Amino acid sequence: MSPIELSHKPVLIMESLSHLHLPLAFAVHKMILASIFVCFCLASAFNYFRQRRQRGFVVNLKGPFAWPLMGAMHKIVLLTPNNFFQRSADYLAKYGALSRCWVFHRLFIPVADWELAQQLLLSESHLETGHELMSDWLGEGVLMCQPEHWPQRHQQLAALSSPDNLLQLTKLFQQQAVQLCQQLEAHAATRQVFDVWQPVSGNVLDLMLAISCGMQPSEQYKQAFTDLTELYRKRFLSIKSANRFTFWLASPLMRRRQQRLIRRLNDENKEMLAKQLIQSQGKSEGITIDQIEPAPKVEHQTLLEVLLSGGKLTDAELCAELNTCNYLGYLLCSTTLCFTLVLIARHPGVQQRCLEELRNARSSKDWHLQRLPYLDAVLRESLRLQPPQLIVGRQLSQDFKYTHSLVGDGALPAGAEVYINLYELQRCEQQYGNQAHLFQPERFLAQPPQLLSFGLGPRSCPARELSLSLLKALLAPLLLQFELLPYGDAVRPNLRLALGSRNGFQLALQPREAEETNTIE
Repeated sequence: MSPIELSHKPVLIMESLSHLHLPLAFAVHKMILASIFVCFCLASAFNYFRQRRQRGFVVNLKGPFAWPLMGAMHKIVLLTPNNFFQRSADYLAKYGALSRCWVFHRLFIPVADWELAQQLLLSESHLETGHELMSDWLGEGVLMCQPEHWPQRHQQLAALSSPDNLLQLTKLFQQQAVQLCQQLEAHAATRQVFDVWQPVSGNVLDLMLAISCGMQPSEQYKQAFTDLTELYRKRFLSIKSANRFTFWLASPLMRRRQQRLIRRLNDENKEMLAKQLIQSQGKSEGITIDQIEPAPKVEHQTLLEVLLSGGKLTDAELCAELNTCNYLGYLLCSTTLCFTLVLIARHPGVQQRCLEELRNARSSKDWHLQRLPYLDAVLRESLRLQPPQLIVGRQLSQDFKYTHSLVGDGALPAGAEVYINLYELQRCEQQYGNQAHLFQPERFLAQPPQLLSFGLGPRSCPARELSLSLLKALLAPLLLQFELLPYGDAVRPNLRLALGSRNGFQLALQPREAEETNTIE
């Protein structure tokens, strides 16, 4: 064989081998694709039979097309804090106020229907709220505690609103209102547009900490609290935070920061708990009295005192309760007050009537903050149009039977997750008339309609009266001292855990005449 033939032989061998590899690689690819398809079919079949019972319950409800295995996942993936309201309105227009939506194996029941919402919220058998997103921080607090613990927690929190304690708390609220007005004087002097969220939320946080533990934690505690709240607001409606696994996998740095902030808060919560125990008992097992000073004495009864008087909660449960009440009070009251200020600024007739009521009340000898019906109506109307806790959830552990005038009698199956949309529900024309979208506080004066912003039934908010008193105490002196000017951009609502505004809460202030600014006592 010639040298030239020998040199071509390896090339021929490689070409023949490559021709053999192509069919082999193609066969392997086909096997992989076939395996994936078989696994997908098996998983879809398993998911179908797993959902078969639930599907039988919701055949009378409309809803988006559910793809095999994934369901209507596209409806959730495309949902963001900024497009929530538009997509929600489009969804309701297409599928109605009571519908069903499958995402993987989970059955969501979006509700903006008064009939079903009332029946579910009034039920004493369906009290689980879900809220898995915040379980690491809020634990077994009042928001997520088990149904069997709810009556005791409700009773304890309601004790804060007793007439005697509410009177002392109102004095505390008024003292904080003076500080808020002082902080706003600089803005009023310039009459420039500003975002009222920062001063309002800071003062509300100070109040909530005083209500819950009767003492002022460190500045590091307050910073950790606001940072953690903002972290959870960023997680809301994020695909990276869909569940614990995706959050652990996709956001390791955020997860570590979250854990660090939670530890920081709970460490100081335990210090405050130790101080309170020393004050109430004088001694406590495992506490070195020489190293820990007792809590300062306050005129009002604190949440911590109420919880300790029950004597059945662990330190972890006490910390969870403090975190829950501080979080809810801070975020929801701050949001409500900011929306109310913006609404009043953009409705001069409402502002003038509030001012006249406050002047008349101030001239009376036997008046107090609770006797301000129009101001109370303004707050309730603000809560109706802009409910801070926009979604009320229920996790069904058993079948829920209902009656309905449109879809007929039926039942929602155990395992379903019901989400009641208060934003749409409280703009219902059948309930509030053909001007339900307008800000009209007068509707809450003569024959006030039902308001669901504080919930309804056995799991309604136990701090309703306390919250309204806090809001009125902060709002009244502010209206007496400043004229709210409708400057700046209108709010652009978004949903980040609570209702918010992506461009802040913009307005301007103008000082009133000296004779109008006397402090409310």
